[in-house]
Amino acid sequence: MLLEINQDLTETKFITPMAIDAFGENEKKLEGCLSELIGDVLFPEFLVFGNERSFQTEPDIFAVNGRGDLVVFELKVGGQYDRNKTLQAMDYAQRYSYWRYTEINQHYKKCFDNGNEFIDLFEEHFGYKIEESDFNRKQKIIVISHSSSIEIYNVANYWREKGIDIQEYFYRFYEIGDKMYFELSNELYNPADNKGSCWINTNAKYGEYCYLDMIKNQKVAAYGSRSDLIGRWLNKATVFLYHNGYGIIAAGNGTSKIQDTRYEEDDYDDTERNMHLVKFITGVNLETKEIEKYIPANRIKELLGRDFYFPNTIVSLNDEEAKILYDECINVFI
Repeated sequence: MLLEINQDLTETKFITPMAIDAFGENEKKLEGCLSELIGDVLFPEFLVFGNERSFQTEPDIFAVNGRGDLVVFELKVGGQYDRNKTLQAMDYAQRYSYWRYTEINQHYKKCFDNGNEFIDLFEEHFGYKIEESDFNRKQKIIVISHSSSIEIYNVANYWREKGIDIQEYFYRFYEIGDKMYFELSNELYNPADNKGSCWINTNAKYGEYCYLDMIKNQKVAAYGSRSDLIGRWLNKATVFLYHNGYGIIAAGNGTSKIQDTRYEEDDYDDTERNMHLVKFITGVNLETKEIEKYIPANRIKELLGRDFYFPNTIVSLNDEEAKILYDECINVFI
């Protein structure tokens, strides 16, 4: 975390960290940023030999350590409630555990077309040689995201206690004056004044009418592999429903009422986890099934003074942002 302190060293205040989507950027931009730094400023004990290629089931960044062990990096723009980020990284480590030097060298040449052999780059970086047979005898997993809830953070801790070599780190951007600062830390930092407020996407891309089910039953829901986004961390938080093509169409306060069920309507069939919301307000007319009132993306950016990566399934908000947005919902919906 980053603190601002006065000249007398007597008072401090937190500097609010931001994810890369605050600037309208995405995971690929984060990957490019970190790839340039890993093996140099960040994780100097590693050597990057490749990145995720388009339309391939691959980790975001491939690297090796000084023993030749494979290191897979999984990056997430947000990740606070994403249990899948850890499980996905572990899956990648298993998938590529069969690689030996030949496959590593081939991937290196596909990603960096410079005519060099990776074993020569290894010697140049670490200052010594190892045998080709020494590569990828073990695997190491590193997950980098903006944040984790306690429940999600404990997933990596559990597997590490079981002997899996996995670590989680958190990236943060800070804007101070006219300059931007970057931090990478293994310290889990959730400001005490942030209750988990967020907006959650209504899944319109896959289930056209999921939003109507949420509005009718005054709930927030997530589906399939994303269902873990709904959890007790949303209890008493301010939760908004974001509908693609419109914006925020409803809001309410989270409760302890969580249900696991199945959504089977309108040609969409998947597991569902939902939470009942109280103090629920909406701009949707259930009789006509029309979205009559909503807060569009440009208005959200104007109100909160920052940009967002709107396609995300979940976007976290601090308490001040949640209050501003909820007040706007009252003005628009009521």
